[in-house]
Amino acid sequence: MADRPRLMVHRDQGSKAAVVLIHGFGGDAAATWGRFPELLAADPRLRNWDLFSVGYATSLAFDLAGIWSADPSLVTLGGLLDSVADVPPFDRYESLAFLAHSMGGLLLQQALVSSDRLASRTGHVLLFGTPSAGLEKASPFRFWKRQIRDMASGSEFITTLRARWDQRFGGTPPFVFAAIAGDRDEFVPYTSSLEPFAGACRRVVYGNHLEIVKPPAADHLGFKTGVKALLGGEGGAGPFDSARVAAESRRFQQAIDQFLPHYRELDDSALVTLALALESVGRQPEAIEILSNTATKTTDPMGVLAGRLKRRWLVEHRGADAERALSLYRSALELAEQKADRPQAFYHAINVAFMKLAYGQDVAAARSMATRALEHCAAFGKRDLWRFATEGEAHLYLGNPEAALAAYANALALSPEPRNAGSMYQQAIRVADLMRQDETIKPLQALFMRSTAGISDGSPDPAITGSDTSGTS
Repeated sequence: MADRPRLMVHRDQGSKAAVVLIHGFGGDAAATWGRFPELLAADPRLRNWDLFSVGYATSLAFDLAGIWSADPSLVTLGGLLDSVADVPPFDRYESLAFLAHSMGGLLLQQALVSSDRLASRTGHVLLFGTPSAGLEKASPFRFWKRQIRDMASGSEFITTLRARWDQRFGGTPPFVFAAIAGDRDEFVPYTSSLEPFAGACRRVVYGNHLEIVKPPAADHLGFKTGVKALLGGEGGAGPFDSARVAAESRRFQQAIDQFLPHYRELDDSALVTLALALESVGRQPEAIEILSNTATKTTDPMGVLAGRLKRRWLVEHRGADAERALSLYRSALELAEQKADRPQAFYHAINVAFMKLAYGQDVAAARSMATRALEHCAAFGKRDLWRFATEGEAHLYLGNPEAALAAYANALALSPEPRNAGSMYQQAIRVADLMRQDETIKPLQALFMRSTAGISDGSPDPAITGSDTSGTS
């Protein structure tokens, strides 16, 4: 084992997120994954992910426990992975994406159920041919190999792991998760690799147990499945850096873990943070319920609740959601103007403008409110992300596309977090479409694509803003 690498660095550029490849029984960091690391590094959509392979002790040699040496148990290897992730180079990453083959997926699961620290930093878990329900087949080495005994169906390790996984993560783990099986895998049948997990998490790709992680080219189905998961699904990260999106999603989950258990006791700032975090990880109904059932009359939570209702209306078209969102925005605008709170005033004014246009189909009212928002922006006067975003949106209502593009460029120059940049982008495209400014849509798309493609991973932006003072939320 001395000649087997424990760590292979495929790319280390100081990013916020890293892909970590873990081999299986009898494999090693160098050989198991074939061209997988090379192809990941060559994909321009993953250019801002760092990339590593890790190794551990596993071989076909007989264990001589208590006499000479033996390969460690899977419980021990789970602890080893947690330790490796907690020291350089891995301790600096905000999000870790683990791709594990075969037995490597078992030690990864063991690490995740045992370590809050590791689970909180894990953004993706992709298990390729992992015997999560154990292996039925007897092996001539079983008596002599501790790791094979651990992998056996019905073993104490497998039984305990499945119970702990279900108790901790249930059917909805707090990270992107997929169990991937080969259509010709006779070593680990689908009953073991797929059935322990919910149907939405199951994937089947071409190949046997080894072929599923040895792509000859980028069109290999197993490779494409892994890349799609890293990019975030059908639409991927859009024009936004998927590594920064992954890092941000981990910070959202950490905020949920911190605030959700005592949400009724939160101050307004933490309440806003929790609601935005819940929505950002796909838990919008919870965000709306918490905000609706919390007694607060300050403008920030009112606007965040209105924003969640607005977003639900855009998808589900419930008239009650639109009416309530518009009412909340109006009330909050009046309060903000009474207090001369310019950021809150331009935020609520621009959202009233949007609802007047999108829901009320009243272009004149939308333009009047956009002018009001611009007045608050001018009075505020500071270089601010949401001031510039609000100015960009207001100029779209007023038919000034060049001024709109200039304002959005100013906002993007401040390196917004992916969620905020995505919110600005979606809103800008919606408004341009509603105002029938088709000639402005392509320049907007090009601006956001160009500006966000080069966002540095070294920026010290906060995880989640305590205030949702955005005309685009």
